[in-house]
Amino acid sequence: MTETLVTSLGNLRRFDHKLDSMTPFTLYEGIRKKEFYTDKPVGDIHLDPQLFIILSGETEFFLDDISFTGTAGDIFISNFWEPHAFRISSPQLHFLSITFSMFSFGNATPFADFDWYSFMKKPPSRRKISFAEKEKKEVLLLVEKIIELENNKPSGYRSMQYFLIHEIIFYINSVYLSDAPATGEERNQARIFPALELIRRNPNCEIPLDEAAKVCSMSRSTFCQKFKETMNESFSHFAMKKRIGYSCMLLHLNQLTIKEISDQCGFKNITHFYHVFKKFRQCTPQEFITGNHFDPHSDEEM
Repeated sequence: MTETLVTSLGNLRRFDHKLDSMTPFTLYEGIRKKEFYTDKPVGDIHLDPQLFIILSGETEFFLDDISFTGTAGDIFISNFWEPHAFRISSPQLHFLSITFSMFSFGNATPFADFDWYSFMKKPPSRRKISFAEKEKKEVLLLVEKIIELENNKPSGYRSMQYFLIHEIIFYINSVYLSDAPATGEERNQARIFPALELIRRNPNCEIPLDEAAKVCSMSRSTFCQKFKETMNESFSHFAMKKRIGYSCMLLHLNQLTIKEISDQCGFKNITHFYHVFKKFRQCTPQEFITGNHFDPHSDEEM
């Protein structure tokens, strides 16, 4: 390994987080007071990718010989076996590090067709994520929820944390998608991204095609063309597939009646819900609950 700013520190720790499909991530919340630390950066190196999220204070973050300055809401990303370190720049630093398994990440997401690994493909110089103020507040709110779940540990809290982590990665990828990528496919993906975000935020109602085209700043015909080119299906089919996926989650939880789920997912009546559900899942909602006609290989799986 070449001698760089980080690897020449002398106190670089190398370890394995022992992550697997049953333990796909670890969290570490830290509060550091500058008075107890020297000006020398503290760093480590490990197999798994990591997000370093600043909650308050200011720090200097290092990836090999590249350094960044960050404040509350900024995120730094370290990749596989990539030396990294931080140095406290304010009287106190509050942060959360999220380390996740490269083999498990991306499995628990309703957007399996989204490239959740794209942020790891960026060079070290692109690993600081600074959001606009609105998105920064939303990301910090997600982090607060993750920490609250960690402290209270309600039933199913690990699964809830994992979905929140995916949502943070979704925000990170949105920053990269807004960079006007070079390839035509990436440009199309960037252009339709607001529509994907609209679907993600509204899984329980029908989204008019005109509204989706408007948030993407395209005409109706251009939007339909670009969406089909990028996603290999129409916007209406894709959006309905996600609504059915959302209904499957509610059916699986078995806390609401089928009529209540039909209403919550925005269908005009239960007959319409049954008709659409069977078209996408090749079974009725009742059969889905009982498992009498569930096809695990269906390409409409969430």
